[in-house]
Amino acid sequence: GPVESEERAVQIAKEIGYPVIIKAVAGGGGRGMRIVKQPSELQHALRTAQREAEAAFGNGDVYIERYLESP
Repeated sequence: GPVESEERAVQIAKEIGYPVIIKAVAGGGGRGMRIVKQPSELQHALRTAQREAEAAFGNGDVYIERYLESP
């Protein structure tokens, strides 16, 4: 489900491991998506993705998943 807080985002990212991708729940076309390669980038990326999603889709909810870089 959607990430409820920044604290939860940090916890999820730590559990699944970096890099992670933040995606807008209502997303499409690459808006509301951010790839995060290290913990220091997470807070800024989360806020940016939420703002973009809210502006583009009227829904700022995002989720986080492991980002698989192509080999």
